[in-house]
Amino acid sequence: MKSLWNNQEAAAYTHDDLAMRVYTSRLLGAEESLVMHGGGNTSVKSTTKDFFGRDVEVLYVKGSGWDLGTIEKPGCPAVHLAETQRLAECETL
Repeated sequence: MKSLWNNQEAAAYTHDDLAMRVYTSRLLGAEESLVMHGGGNTSVKSTTKDFFGRDVEVLYVKGSGWDLGTIEKPGCPAVHLAETQRLAECETL
């Protein structure tokens, strides 16, 4: 398998966690031997502003229905990390 990584392209996403994840997801999706068409999952932890302008830790997760080879930022919705981690403490969901 040949690496599709391009340092110049990747450099454009250095300060944007979600953009970098979209870039790397597309690289994975371009290699048919790694993922089935329309399949695959990627995610990244990051910080973003909430509705009130506060910094919050989130987990961007590749949404269902998006192909890794053509994913865009809207295809990775953010979930609040603290609340998601608390779910692990629940006895049942």
